[in-house]
Amino acid sequence: MSRRTFLGISAGAAAAVTASYAIKWPQIGSAPTPEDYEEGVLAEKRVATSCLNCPTRCAVNVRVVNGKAVRIVGNPKSTYSEGKACPRSHVGLQVLYNPERFTKKPLKRKEGVPKGREAGPKSLESLKESFAEIEWSEALGEISEKLREISAPDKLLLLQGLNSTSNEDLIRRFAKAYKTPHLLSEEALEVAADNKGKQMADGRDNGGYDLGNANYILAFSANIVESERPLARNLRMWGKIRRERPNRAKVVVLDPRYSVTAAKADEWVPIKPCTEGILAMAIAHEIIKEDLYDKDFVNDTWTSGFAEYKALALDEFSPDTVAARADVPAAVIRRIAKEFAQSKPAIAWSGTGATSWPYGANASHAIFLLNALVGSIDAKGGIVYQDPPQYKDMPDVPGTDPEVLSLRAAEGEISSAEAVIGFNSNLVMCVPETSTWDAFLAALPYYVHIGPSWNEMARYADIVLPACTYLEEWAYETSLPGSGLAEVRIKQPVVERIGDSKPVAEILFELANRFNADHEVRKAFQGIGDSPEGFVKERTKSLTNLSWDDFTQNGVWRQEDHKDYTYRKYDQLFQTERFRFRDKAFLGKVYNIEFKGNSSEDALTLITYHPVLDMRSGNQNYPWAQEIFLVMHGYGWDNFAEINTQTADNLRIKDGDKVWVESDVDRIKAKARVFEGIRPGVVAIACGQGHYACGEWADGIGVNPNRIMILNYDEESGQPCFFNTRVKVYKA
Repeated sequence: MSRRTFLGISAGAAAAVTASYAIKWPQIGSAPTPEDYEEGVLAEKRVATSCLNCPTRCAVNVRVVNGKAVRIVGNPKSTYSEGKACPRSHVGLQVLYNPERFTKKPLKRKEGVPKGREAGPKSLESLKESFAEIEWSEALGEISEKLREISAPDKLLLLQGLNSTSNEDLIRRFAKAYKTPHLLSEEALEVAADNKGKQMADGRDNGGYDLGNANYILAFSANIVESERPLARNLRMWGKIRRERPNRAKVVVLDPRYSVTAAKADEWVPIKPCTEGILAMAIAHEIIKEDLYDKDFVNDTWTSGFAEYKALALDEFSPDTVAARADVPAAVIRRIAKEFAQSKPAIAWSGTGATSWPYGANASHAIFLLNALVGSIDAKGGIVYQDPPQYKDMPDVPGTDPEVLSLRAAEGEISSAEAVIGFNSNLVMCVPETSTWDAFLAALPYYVHIGPSWNEMARYADIVLPACTYLEEWAYETSLPGSGLAEVRIKQPVVERIGDSKPVAEILFELANRFNADHEVRKAFQGIGDSPEGFVKERTKSLTNLSWDDFTQNGVWRQEDHKDYTYRKYDQLFQTERFRFRDKAFLGKVYNIEFKGNSSEDALTLITYHPVLDMRSGNQNYPWAQEIFLVMHGYGWDNFAEINTQTADNLRIKDGDKVWVESDVDRIKAKARVFEGIRPGVVAIACGQGHYACGEWADGIGVNPNRIMILNYDEESGQPCFFNTRVKVYKA
């Protein structure tokens, strides 16, 4: 057993012991004793459902004993991640039994109680006292009355946190029928720029990485086994390509930080932040110069703009030119380029660190084009495209489908909205310069918060509607791209609902039924199943060879049972006229590296990352996740200001010192972590901590780096930037 394996097992054992015994937590994981198996004592069953602790939404099985969920494991019927689940799935038990659940009745803010972090109550307990319980009929009646009073449909804004696929379908349907174009998906805060860059090449948004069949992976600030979606599939495919094949895949990570992925890779290249785009162009320069590109794909039949792209790469992005900007030796760039081109199939993977800056879409496009250069578009071990499953069509709703707003667009809409409804939202915790958004949200005339438990967004609510967790509701989930073939997972209640909570879908159906009979919202929710379970049953009945009994029993429908994936469908694939290499004006912008804030010589660039146990559902009030939060450091219940030894020496900071990390908008105090796993001139802080309205196991733990990020946007997509703020770090 290696030291790393031993430490990992020890950390997991410590977490389990602590959660089961040391922490005052509901007994949710205890195995039945022999006495429990006496006749009539034990009632045990397995229920197939799906996770919702990150966007991957894996198929899982839940073991239920005497009406209580006691274990969550991967569903072997799912081939997407081969029956495996990541650590986030197991924490679902504590999501279900979170002591800070809204388990009673809806809540209404008491008259005169101010909203927001700055003006409102200063603790969770005082926040709770700001609300009074009301009946569901009163809450839904007030909300429906407010929706009828709004002066214009576009004065309603919907905030969509992490929801099931079917709930997202219903939220969009509600928005379309109400005729509001304003829907903000919090998922787009991280992926909008990356998606935009890829769409500019092929016009599609359903491409994924065929990791399990790749021979070479070039990860541009992509934390593939730490937080990149689809995480559980990535973890399983990583084992295949690194341990289970005779031809082990090579992995090279270009990243300012020594991530979990870098630790498990063959090579880590500590680049300067925001240089991923120019490095991609320098690699392209070398591949083209050495005539190593795939001419079967790069030709006039399938692509456009290659001649201009080639001229730009050769003229302006030589490895010698880029080396100093990225602080990567030119010889290393040349070697990586040749390895990448000669080790097919190969993947160039753009992570959030590569695309969350003012020209992130440009960088995403430049990185994506490397896949085209080596023939990895719609190819085994490269980029594969996943068509959505053919759910049964719903009756049409007149009007225009709402487009997902960028945060840049939402900034204006929030300031003019007359009402906002948040579905599992925790927007204020995941946007840069949070004090600005606190002011926006505190000024809302009317906000309805729908979710399963207390979090920071409840501070702005006029009405709180207690929603079920994903282990208590009916829904369906569509798998993220990756395998090339779609998989549909069911959600079904594994236990009785806790308290007086309702599923999001049921809330939407009930709100729709409160409109007049001739109103488009009411009509839009008729004839589509009339209930959450009915809606799921109605929508999935069109899936090939799927009976309702099989779906509820097995939990998954797999497209691969009914067809094989076909590669190189170029004549029908691209939604642009041809695959586009774009023009000099667009790609040249990867050179425009902009930073905001402190410009002094000793200022550091702030970068962030999401640890594997950063729960992506807007809450961190879970001891199992907190206990081993920072896997790379073997540490929990905190996050650090991570800096290089050389940087620390210059600032006279030692490991463990309390330091201030200060930008032009705010400052936060954290413990310094001094080590060699980050390049000089950079400070890294993990996301997921810094809560103040979630509960005992989250509040007051660590810091939220988004508080000190300076608000800025990607030029093309409007996505916020998380990697271009300059800060000062000094002893507290």
